[in-house]
Amino acid sequence: MNSKSAEHYLDHNASTLVRPESLEAFVEYSKTLGANPSALHRPGRRAQGVLESARDKMAELLGCRAKQVVFTASATEANNLAILGAVKGLGRLNGEKPQLITSLSEHPAVTGPMRALQRQGYDLRLLGLDRHGRASAAEAHELLERRPSVIAIQWANNETGAIQKIESIAAMQGHSSHFHCDAVQGFGKLELNSTLQNCSSYSLSGHKLGAPIGVGALILGDDAILDACFFGGGHQNGIRPGTESPALAAALTVALELALSEQKTCAKEMQKARKLFLDEIKLAIPDVVCNHPKTDCLPNTLSLSFPGIDGRLLLPALDAEGIAASSGSACSSGAPQASAILRACGISSDLARATLRFSFGRDSSLQLAKVQAQLCAQIISRVYKLANT
Repeated sequence: MNSKSAEHYLDHNASTLVRPESLEAFVEYSKTLGANPSALHRPGRRAQGVLESARDKMAELLGCRAKQVVFTASATEANNLAILGAVKGLGRLNGEKPQLITSLSEHPAVTGPMRALQRQGYDLRLLGLDRHGRASAAEAHELLERRPSVIAIQWANNETGAIQKIESIAAMQGHSSHFHCDAVQGFGKLELNSTLQNCSSYSLSGHKLGAPIGVGALILGDDAILDACFFGGGHQNGIRPGTESPALAAALTVALELALSEQKTCAKEMQKARKLFLDEIKLAIPDVVCNHPKTDCLPNTLSLSFPGIDGRLLLPALDAEGIAASSGSACSSGAPQASAILRACGISSDLARATLRFSFGRDSSLQLAKVQAQLCAQIISRVYKLANT
């Protein structure tokens, strides 16, 4: 992912280049803070000061209170803490198991704990999807009216880029339900608004923003009812026991502040690069099928299907020429089957297997996007020729 290398990196939804400012904060505090932030001696208090300063800054940036910020090792951990903790909390409060609501457009970090709970006897309802992977808000409303629920819907889809209707879903939840939002793909790409503050909880990931891999956060709403899922210390109000890393917390805060301040400019540039890239691909391969929506879509994401070829050839062919793209979520990319999200959108298995996701980053430019598109078009055209010989 070194911008000076010959590699063309088009997989920013999976991870993006570490920001120099964030890395600098991480290295500096890693060098100077060796003490446990829970220790009462002076070095421990210094480490605790850095940790709590990072928490205060996160709260300021996100419009919440410091005690609502829970640092985690990843967004996957944050999603699990929210879903499993809300299920325990609502069950204790209401005296019955809450129903679970999500959709097949969700990341495995959400569907994983939901499926695990289903195997334990919880009622799991999956919302229907439209052609681009949007969950049905009307169906969610109907289910939420029936009984206490834990519902988890993402801010934006990592594969198709479709922005979900979380505003209407958040407005539906009552005091007896918990609405968790996997907000990972939205930060730095979409404008931060009050919608997330209306959620019971939401998660974010550091390495999607330009922080080092290994840090994320769970943000709790004022009325969130979460019981602890694992134990061993009173850290972070018992929600996430375990010694926190002041260096990673500080690095995350720096990356988040930069991502929020640059969001409007970066979104415009990514959108321009995305359009030029798509136009070039369409010129070379008119039969290409677009799975991303034309509107209400992440500004950096393209989901393109190439009918009539063996999709298993696409990624290796691109990779051999220095193009880093994706066929879906990096957390499930080792799976041989077609994308479950695209299949749930009604796309055939063959077409879903012949699908590539291109996601642009903050360093995208029109000049670079044109070079990348022309190179991709040449490679994919060769694959078509092989398929027809």
